Amino acid sequence: MEILHTQSQDRRTALIQAACEVIAEKGLEGLRIRVVAARVGINPATMYYYFATKEDLIEGVLDHLFSTLGILSEEPAGTPREQLHAHLSRLSRRMRDDPGLFAVLSEMQLRAGRSFSISRFQEYEEKWHRKLENLLQTGIRQGFWPNYLDPDQVATTIILLMQGAALQTTTGIRRIDNSINQLERWLTGR
Repeated sequence: MEILHTQSQDRRTALIQAACEVIAEKGLEGLRIRVVAARVGINPATMYYYFATKEDLIEGVLDHLFSTLGILSEEPAGTPREQLHAHLSRLSRRMRDDPGLFAVLSEMQLRAGRSFSISRFQEYEEKWHRKLENLLQTGIRQGFWPNYLDPDQVATTIILLMQGAALQTTTGIRRIDNSINQLERWLTGR
């Protein structure tokens, strides 16, 4: 039974990765079940075994995206400053190494306010904001940052910078790296 579950999970993962490729290449409007199925080498009808609707596939893509980027992952042990450094470094590295994931992130972000099927994006974004805000609050309490910083606004600024950078991954990765590094220097003193 374990083998069947593993094969099913592998197929599901392959379908999600194929959907990510299609979204990165053609945008969310270009996402077609038959195209995703063809990339994995299955019949389009078989897709519905793994994802009952196209919206379910999109939710699977979102889950994969946030998991792969590690946006909500627990940071390694260390000071809040070190944890923020780890978070920003991981995202910067992923942006450099796999710009296609950020193209998908941008597509999802652009549609989040207009589509019920993307409302899950907003849930993830809110969790990301809470994670950063809590990290910043802890850092302020422990004296790593001045108490005049507003954790809510700083968390929002970090997310806006990362989302804006995601829109630019194909054109100027060096400028993106420099901007992220500057933000980090402001916040971490490094």
